[in-house]
Amino acid sequence: MDIIEQFLCGKTGNEDINEDRIAVTDNFIGLFDGATNRGGAVLAGKTFGRFASETVAQALVDLPADATARAAIDSLSATLHDRTRTEAEKEGKSFEQEWSAPSTAVLIYSKARKEIWRVADSTFIVNGGDANMRFFAQERTWCDLRRAWLQAQMVRGMSEADLIADDKSWELLTPLIGALKVFANSDHTMAHPYGFGVINGGHVPDRYVEVFDASDAREIVFASDGYPAVHATLHDTEEALRKAIAQDPLMYKIYPQVKGVRQGWQSYDDRSYIRFTV
Repeated sequence: MDIIEQFLCGKTGNEDINEDRIAVTDNFIGLFDGATNRGGAVLAGKTFGRFASETVAQALVDLPADATARAAIDSLSATLHDRTRTEAEKEGKSFEQEWSAPSTAVLIYSKARKEIWRVADSTFIVNGGDANMRFFAQERTWCDLRRAWLQAQMVRGMSEADLIADDKSWELLTPLIGALKVFANSDHTMAHPYGFGVINGGHVPDRYVEVFDASDAREIVFASDGYPAVHATLHDTEEALRKAIAQDPLMYKIYPQVKGVRQGWQSYDDRSYIRFTV
């Protein structure tokens, strides 16, 4: 496996709080997108997303080269569970529900098995083809609700500039998004269609562990959902993001998101990209 190009950039410009990670070992390439805790909670001095993505990225090196997707996801989640509980105990914190603990999206290429494994919503491209993107039903709901709220404020007389300066949609959506975290890794019959997979220290049901045959792959791209459109090169992917932000900094028209680009930020979300040959 040879790396052609890779890139990490935090949404605020401060890499110390960037919740995306990339890991390259002799046997695996992984991209990890930590979930932002909307309340700003920290563990071991790091945001929940940073804690989760770093922990899982570091654990990738210990996976057996011939591990199956199921075994790998179980191992990574168990490592995150143990480290989360260890650090939480030091700080007098507890996570009675797995869905309240630090969590991360995972995208991994296995050299031995010639497979791509995905839990959650990162994007990949094989051999310059179409981007394989994953969207969660509940996230689409949040984006639609945010868009409706923003447009309602404009009907009341606010401008886009006003909303960029003071976008209260984040605070308004936070309780709803928090309530729906119960769907994380849920196999409950009522979870459909809102259930979603994520590495959070608990069991990830098979339905949320995606396995893709990459035996014919020559070149692969991995990207986090900090890119609303992913292309076969970093330049084209970054250019698409630049154009989207220039045309729609609130991120509610072209590629609706749960948050826009705040003043002083680089983008609406942390982003990561890696292109490699196999």
